[in-house]
Amino acid sequence: MPPLRPLARSLPPLQDESLPGFLLRLAFRLDTSPVELAVRTGLADRPDQAALPVPYLVGLPTERRQHFATMIKATDAEVAAMLLDNHGSRFPPARPSATGRNGANQHHRWLFLHATRYCPQCLARQDTPLERAFGGAWKISWRLPPVFACLEHGRFLEHVCPACKSLVLHTATRHGGKRLPRWREDVLHPSQCRAYLDGPCGHRLNDESAPNHKLPRKYRTFQKYLLEVLDPHGPETIRVIGHETSPAHYFNDLRSACHLLRTSWPNSRHLLDDPELVASLEAGVLDSAGNISRSKFFRTVSDTPQLAARSHAALLLAADRLLRSTNPDAFASQLRILTTADCRPSKVGWIRAFLETRPDCSEGFLHAVSSVIETYAGENLARNLKRPVRATHFRPEHIPQFLEEDWYQRYFAHMDGIATVHLRRTVALRLSQTASGGSIHKAANRMGLYLGNPAITARIADSPKLAHRWARTRPNPLEFEAAIRDLAAELDARDNLIDYERRRKALANWCIGTEPWQEIKVRIAVPGGGYAPGGGFPKDLTDRKRNIGSVILWALVTQSEHVFAPTPICDQQDPQTQKKWRMSVDSVWARMRHRTTRPTDHILITALHEYAAYLTPIIDRGETPSHDANPWS
Repeated sequence: MPPLRPLARSLPPLQDESLPGFLLRLAFRLDTSPVELAVRTGLADRPDQAALPVPYLVGLPTERRQHFATMIKATDAEVAAMLLDNHGSRFPPARPSATGRNGANQHHRWLFLHATRYCPQCLARQDTPLERAFGGAWKISWRLPPVFACLEHGRFLEHVCPACKSLVLHTATRHGGKRLPRWREDVLHPSQCRAYLDGPCGHRLNDESAPNHKLPRKYRTFQKYLLEVLDPHGPETIRVIGHETSPAHYFNDLRSACHLLRTSWPNSRHLLDDPELVASLEAGVLDSAGNISRSKFFRTVSDTPQLAARSHAALLLAADRLLRSTNPDAFASQLRILTTADCRPSKVGWIRAFLETRPDCSEGFLHAVSSVIETYAGENLARNLKRPVRATHFRPEHIPQFLEEDWYQRYFAHMDGIATVHLRRTVALRLSQTASGGSIHKAANRMGLYLGNPAITARIADSPKLAHRWARTRPNPLEFEAAIRDLAAELDARDNLIDYERRRKALANWCIGTEPWQEIKVRIAVPGGGYAPGGGFPKDLTDRKRNIGSVILWALVTQSEHVFAPTPICDQQDPQTQKKWRMSVDSVWARMRHRTTRPTDHILITALHEYAAYLTPIIDRGETPSHDANPWS
């Protein structure tokens, strides 16, 4: 960058003035063109490279910003205030791109980089001699979609020239859309329309006699609230969907909710009470069923804010009402209605777009969204659904393969109409899915539930289908998901999570040794002819019973189902005996489930509970217990 002397004459930046507006005012004062001024002040190196100020609307590199401040005789803070990234701490789309390509990615889609809104009365301001000579400020806040009104003058902002109906300061040209219109001309007043259609327009946009679109009270109140949230000195937290969150998360939520309302048309009609907004949505790309197209192109368009201030304000207000839900359940209920709950996530336009962009939303928003998106995730998914929607403190290894009895009793036992086994399997899979993302099949694989047995695989796969079908028929279709979410919140808050995967690995080829089995046999000793008391069943303390005890003990320690237990004792027998022994295990397990255990079963299970209480601390410390270690020797 060549060393140049500061300009002989300059202008002090006005409050909330944008970089393009300042260049227009200063170029008019110096009787030069904006492109020559950009080169002179170091914003561009050569006239043919003066594709400014659009790439630098978001943020300037530090060296270039400081050089520009020196050239115009301003402070670095005054120049920084003219850039959109001045709002970046609270409005995430205004943050500079990590790649350095400002305005060239979806992150900046929620900024008005190629046109602007404006207030004619603000442009006509004449409070100072400089304003009377060069007009009022083109404000940087007018390029933020949440700013749709001028509270000082009680009106909606405009976005087109009243004479030629062109977008104001529109940069879309055949040369790539990076320059201000008529960028090289030096005769235009800063407030003149720069559009060139059949000829130059030149209409003065600071015409106070232009029609005034009055601001209704509800929009005035809402705009005041949004400006307070945008203010660096505004509230630090905002309540969204029952959770306190930051202003940055709120605006990400607001953007996502706006996208949801637009892509879910006509399901969202009941939430939108503005005729202009309804008309703009009805004019969208419709399919044969009358729904807005779900193509990738239209998903992109639906995430682009409208310049028309009134209709966009109505959309923002409807989105804000959605976010005012008192809890994630209420929001999830609306979300299901809007996205049509019977559709797969891969077929719902908003969900696909949400997963592609992965916005950094509030905890309440992510809780509600995850319960809708992940529930119906099948095996064949878009790749973006294979990551978790939200970060969790617990991981899949902290989830038992078969939901703990205590968790089941506290959250799910009151739900009738479905077998307990299906609920306990499904909840465990859903918790694993919440932590790791992806499909139910991926969650099952991650937890080691799919082994080589096709019958077991089919049984595990059927449980989520049955549970989700059952949940939709309940008086409250969201009750099941809400209980899963509450349990997940409890696990998120815990510091003493159990690593069930470590327990499974420690007991991967384990069985009760001969020494501890002798201790257990003594406890099961019964009088009188070798029959159990109250029973008529002969006492059996052979290796068949030791195999049953090993399976039950493994299930108690790992909180899993007996079908996944290792059976080294059984595996040593001939095929016919193996089949009989496995049936014996199934029989005892069924008696335990249905609470019809025999007296000898009671004695055995009591001993196994003592054994499990002895083994779990050893495994949780990272040690591997020996087969003969036991609490009685």
